[in-house]
Amino acid sequence: MANDLKLDIFPHIFPRDFFERMKTIARGNRALNATIMRWLHIPVLWNLDERLRMMRSFRGYRQVLTLSLPAIEFLAGPEESPALARLANDGMADIVARHPDQSPALVASLPMNNVPAALEEMDRAVTRLGAKGIQVFTNVNGRPLDDPEFFPVFEQCVKKYDLPIWLHPVRTSKFLD
Repeated sequence: MANDLKLDIFPHIFPRDFFERMKTIARGNRALNATIMRWLHIPVLWNLDERLRMMRSFRGYRQVLTLSLPAIEFLAGPEESPALARLANDGMADIVARHPDQSPALVASLPMNNVPAALEEMDRAVTRLGAKGIQVFTNVNGRPLDDPEFFPVFEQCVKKYDLPIWLHPVRTSKFLD
């Protein structure tokens, strides 16, 4: 019999506590609040029971968890973004611990607007939570990823941990491709 494993390595999720915090943050931002209102109509994005029910309908389907848009650094400034990254990563690690048959691994989210904190969170997520890589977005609040400030993040992921980097596209209509 052929192997029936279907491993989705780029599904998006909002762990419950992170989603609740994000909704609180969005109350002061009309555009973000409108986006979140659309997500309320996609329960598999934020409702774990709905996600697991959907996943079980496909034989052999597993997900390596990644955080959905918006990027951590879009939600909060450099002082608050590290706590949001920890909240997101802890939530995904909890899902992996409770449902390893459906979600065998997570990809760490980092506060890219605070590089020292991003390096610390990568260390924590990889060594303590078991993250199998990191996710970054194609720009950091409009700044290109090849800005020398971000080099230590890529260097640590590749040279220290030898882990992959998930690159999530993000841009506004005003951002050139």
